[in-house]
This record gives sequence, structure tokens and C-alpha cells, in this order.
Amino acid sequence: MSEFQLTHTALVGARINSFRPYGYNSREELTMCRVVPEMPGDRPGGTQGSLKTLLAEQLPLWIHNIITDPDFPQRDRLIMPLRRFEGEMRDNKNDEVISSVLRHGFRSLQLDPLDLPRTMPMRQRCAMVVHVRVWQEAYSRLCGEVVDILAANSEQLGRWCEFARLPEHAAVG
Repeated sequence: MSEFQLTHTALVGARINSFRPYGYNSREELTMCRVVPEMPGDRPGGTQGSLKTLLAEQLPLWIHNIITDPDFPQRDRLIMPLRRFEGEMRDNKNDEVISSVLRHGFRSLQLDPLDLPRTMPMRQRCAMVVHVRVWQEAYSRLCGEVVDILAANSEQLGRWCEFARLPEHAAVG
């Protein structure tokens, strides 16, 4: 996982609220664990558009599983967008937004620069909004590429979810 430490920090640690319904409150608690979200097939009447929307909403969960589970479906294809995102995090770690996301992520504190909390002081909000472009471009590219691959392989993903939900397979081994 060290290859994707900044990606995991930014997209799991700083999106920790996505993991709370599953009983996880910090990145450390997620070590060697799979987190299996609801699949669109679990809902009646899902379409390809709703599939992509749901996958995008669940992106922190999928990113964690891709990084953590060497047997994740299509992992070899999903690694490339993760490497590109990791490189962008490294290259721009002094950027106002990226450094803030990484600081929050290391402490497992929620921060989504595209959905800033209303409680954030106006001065800090303004600084984030002014510098959000680098983050927004990197995140949008990663999200689009990962969601497209996941959606195109939804049957494999569904089988992975069924397998990962089995009690004897909860931990990544």
C-alpha cells in the first residue's frame, strides 16, 4: 500500500465519513480489511447511468479496496489511474488544497474540497476555492477512469462483492 500512500490518505482518510456506516473511523482501522458497499445490482431497476453515479459516490470505498486487495477485479487496469493520481499528489503536495486534504487525511478527518463544510471559516473556504483547480482536475480524471472501468466490469465486481462479504474473507489475505 505504500506505493499509494498519498492516494489512500487523500481519498480514504479525508473521506472517512464514507467508512463510518461500516464501523470504521480511521484509516488505521481499515488495515487489511475489505469494505464492501452496496452494489447497484442489489437495487431493483438500476441503469448504467445510475450504476456510474453510485460507483462515483462510493469512490473512497472502491479506492480503498483496489489498493488493499491484490485480487480486486481488473486491478491491473485500475492501477494506472491510481499511479497518475499519486504522481499528481506528489507533484502538487505544496498546493493549498492538496496539502490541506493530505493533512486532514493523515488524521482521518473529513475534507472534500469539492464539498466544503459550512462550518469552515470564510477565509479558509475562499483560499480553498481559489486553489481547487489542481485537485478538481486530478480527482475528476481519476473518478472518471476508475468508474468507467468498474462499470464496464460490473459482473466481476458483483462476484467480488459476494465473495468479500463472506465472513471468512472479510480480511485481505
